[in-house]
Amino acid sequence: MNESVVPKPLPTRRRRMTIGRRLFYTHLLVALLVAVALGSYWHFAAESELRDEIRTRLRDNAQLTAQALDNRNWDGIHRPADAETPTYQALLNKLQAIATTNPSVTRLLVFRTTDGAVVLADSVGATSGYSPGDRLTSLDPLTARLDKEPLLESKLPPFNVLLAIPGNADYGLALQVQTNDLATKLQKLRLNSAVAFIFAVGLALAMSLWLASSARAILDRFQTRLRDIADGKPGQALDIDVDDEFSDLAVAIDDMATRLDLSQREREQALLDLNGTRERLEDMVRQRSAELDKLNVMLRNEIEQRCQLEAALAEAAATDTMTLLLNRRGMVEALDHAVEQAKRHRNSFIIAIADVDHFKRINDQYGHSVGDQVLIALGRRLKNSLGHSDVAARWGGEEFLLLWPRINITEAEQRANALRQVLGEVPIYPGGPQITLSFGVAEFTGLDNLDRCINRADKALYRAKQDGRNRVMVAV
Repeated sequence: MNESVVPKPLPTRRRRMTIGRRLFYTHLLVALLVAVALGSYWHFAAESELRDEIRTRLRDNAQLTAQALDNRNWDGIHRPADAETPTYQALLNKLQAIATTNPSVTRLLVFRTTDGAVVLADSVGATSGYSPGDRLTSLDPLTARLDKEPLLESKLPPFNVLLAIPGNADYGLALQVQTNDLATKLQKLRLNSAVAFIFAVGLALAMSLWLASSARAILDRFQTRLRDIADGKPGQALDIDVDDEFSDLAVAIDDMATRLDLSQREREQALLDLNGTRERLEDMVRQRSAELDKLNVMLRNEIEQRCQLEAALAEAAATDTMTLLLNRRGMVEALDHAVEQAKRHRNSFIIAIADVDHFKRINDQYGHSVGDQVLIALGRRLKNSLGHSDVAARWGGEEFLLLWPRINITEAEQRANALRQVLGEVPIYPGGPQITLSFGVAEFTGLDNLDRCINRADKALYRAKQDGRNRVMVAV
């Protein structure tokens, strides 16, 4: 069965700005910056050139006017009363004649610089507002520069040009030269600059729209082609009619689509082969699994039988075959375990060794078969007297060892006496002899080792035998 990988949908998110808008704004911004920079440069350059031309014209008119004045001596003009002198009248007539013959010069004023800028005569006569001898205090800081160059656009309204009269630096000339055409030319220049800027902005806007539209159209074709590739459709190859990076990208996308299609076909064929191989392997696995199940059942049965056999062997190895109690080996293991528990929990346990009194006499009097029956019955009686955690074993011959945990030495002595009395009251088994037992009891507290504790219990048993048997002796 063919398996196809379903592509995950791209996460949807709000786009802040498309590439087309970015291209549009970028090209428009660049074009506007270039237009503003070049337009500003050309406008200010033209305005500066126009102002320089006006300044040159002002300078030329001022120099020609100064040259038109003769070098008469005007030192006698000092006060308003001097306006009646022939020298003043000649100077006034000369100023009015210059203003009349030169349309660019609308007003002239002659002043003396040596007395601190004192008025001599004004071309408009009595209506000038200035009288001979008036001091022009606003010209004091400027008179020191008149011998070097003309001062254009001076700070003495309504005059806009100040200069020294050639040949006589003690006198200066103030002119009012018409500059109305300067404002007209400047207005015309600004209008032309605004029209050129608007045209540049429109051209930049059109170019930006064209570039953004072209890029958006190509990107839409790329997007459609890539979606077809993602959906597994063959689609049509991209045919970009421009020789640039977009054309290289289109070739790379078409090559990628071809490789992906070839890879998809190879993958589908590989999946078919893999499915066939998997089915064959599943059949083999099922067969092998069935065989392994049979072997596991056989092996499990064999292990269970072996475990049962080992458990039986272990029990037989630790059990006395006559009394069915633990033998000496089994009791040693139980005692070692009791020692570990006592040390871990910091408690003690009791070891009691019981011996059948005059057992040799029973064998001699009744025979060994009766002696064996006595041991068997005694083992059964001792086993029935055991508690949940108690252990009993045939220690050797007619000796039995009892392990009593969780009781103290006083309780152990009472328990041993009670057991001795019960066993000695009636025959050990119906029709059998009546026996008595001697006990040696010792407590393991962890202060000595296990062998010493057993040795103390054995010595207590020996004392019980010496003191007449059928009694309980506690080890000290």
